[in-house]
Amino acid sequence: MSKNALLVIDVQKYYINEHTKNIPRKIEDFIKQNNFDFILFTKFVNHKNSNMYKVFNWSKMMSSLDTDICDNLIQFVQKDKVFQKDTYSVFKTEQFRDFLKNNNIGELTLCGLDADACILATAYDGFDLGYKIHVLDELTGCHVGEEFRKDVMWEKNLENMDWKL
Repeated sequence: MSKNALLVIDVQKYYINEHTKNIPRKIEDFIKQNNFDFILFTKFVNHKNSNMYKVFNWSKMMSSLDTDICDNLIQFVQKDKVFQKDTYSVFKTEQFRDFLKNNNIGELTLCGLDADACILATAYDGFDLGYKIHVLDELTGCHVGEEFRKDVMWEKNLENMDWKL
C-alpha cells in the first residue's frame, strides 16, 4: 500500500504579504490536526543560471532573507524532507522524485504558495506522473492577490481538485 504526504509548497518569507499572511498559520493548524506519513516542503531558490533569472531577469529569492521557510512552519521541517527547486514544479527535481519512489509515496496533498504557478505546475506534473493529487484550496494563496489567482482560471483548473487514478 502506498503512503501519503503533505507537500507544503514555497511558504517562504519573500512570498508573505497582505495577501498571504494567514496561509502559514492555517497550514500550521492543519498539520497539527492531521496525520500524514510524511510532511514535505519545497523551497524556491533563484540563481543566475535559472530561467527566472535568464528569461525574466528576476533577481529576487537569491538569499536566505527571502528563501527561508516561514518561522511558524520550521517546527515541522526536517532537513532531508525539504526539496530545493528553481522551477515552478518540484517534479523537475530528481531528488524529490527519488524520495517519493524510495518511500512508496503515491498520494500527495498540496498547499502553499503560489496557487497560480508552483502549485498548479506541481499538481499537473504529479497527475501526469500517476500520483493521486489533492489541492487544499483553503490553504493556498497567491502573493500578488486573489484577483490574479482567479484571472488564471484557478477555479476552473484546480478548485476542489481531487484527482485519483
